[in-house]
Amino acid sequence: PTSHSAPRTRENARTMSDSDEPIAAGDKEAWLRARGVEIETPEDRVRIAAEKAAALAARTEALERGAPMRAFKYVMIPCDDDAPFVECEARCGLDEAGDVLPLELKSRFAGGGEVDASKVKAQAMRTLGEQGAGVSKEAIMRETKDGSTETFALVRPSEHNGWCGVYLYLDEVGMLKGLPPNRRAGRLAMECGFDGVNFFGDMFIGRVQTKPAPMRSVDFKLSDLDSSAPWMRSATMENVEYSKGLKELEAAMGRNGGMQTINMDGSGGASAGGGNASNMPSGKADGYRWEQTEDEIELIVDVPRGTTSKSVRVLFKPRQVVVKINDETVCDIERLYDAVRPDECTWTMGPDEVCVSMAKTDEENIWRALVADS
Repeated sequence: PTSHSAPRTRENARTMSDSDEPIAAGDKEAWLRARGVEIETPEDRVRIAAEKAAALAARTEALERGAPMRAFKYVMIPCDDDAPFVECEARCGLDEAGDVLPLELKSRFAGGGEVDASKVKAQAMRTLGEQGAGVSKEAIMRETKDGSTETFALVRPSEHNGWCGVYLYLDEVGMLKGLPPNRRAGRLAMECGFDGVNFFGDMFIGRVQTKPAPMRSVDFKLSDLDSSAPWMRSATMENVEYSKGLKELEAAMGRNGGMQTINMDGSGGASAGGGNASNMPSGKADGYRWEQTEDEIELIVDVPRGTTSKSVRVLFKPRQVVVKINDETVCDIERLYDAVRPDECTWTMGPDEVCVSMAKTDEENIWRALVADS
């Protein structure tokens, strides 16, 4: 797992961010991998996909012949608020490494309805810009027809939590299928410090341990969802510390020859959205919230349920965005933190919100706020 905390001692913090010694790429990757981050090239992803398919086939064959297996628990979070949580069990090889659940749950996310063509286009344009215009509903359905699992890190492995991370597992195209919102998963994410995250469809929650190596799936029981569970009580603090540690690492690597920004949005590899909205600065104000990736600012403006796209107008300027409904201004950000490209900005309509995507002029600039100081 990558959607998403690692408290470190002061000594470790100084070593990471203030040392004048060059930081080797291997040290950087070791720090990230210890916290459950998979660092992949496109070639890696092809290779890993093949390895996972082979592992699934081997696990199925081992089960059929009665070979010794290892069992671990995880929990289902139904999208129906009235349905109970369900403790489930998965089985894998005694020495099987890695997070087993994405592949284990893949078939659970097959079907569930067709993806909405308009949502596909809007999401592709928001993520890829003009290149997204070529992404079709048929292509998405072809890639996800057998199910596709996305992960979201609620808390990452760290020394404080015994190197055990807790992750949500969801249908990667649940929103595009129009699945019902999973409010309980959203509240759980909020308890862990992730405000304004929306999930759709039935979901699952599990645990991964990274040390001692190798990384492996371990028990997450129904009792672990209790609000008094140690992992949940410390999650917000750990996520803040993880974000601080990552920024210090990036700064240190920048002083020693640069560092490629890695997707830390709580999802597997770099596949979930192509950005880092969960760990970059974001915020919330009266009537809207905002987050960012490396190259975009996303502004979500609350509007009355039932508002139609025909009644909405969004005006873009390099340092201003205005959202109007029936010519009445509902949001006016006059001094954006930095400039955007008006001709590359887009917006889409949700059930009770307008989602505005603004292309950063300076893609290397992390916005510390939405509005610049006066």
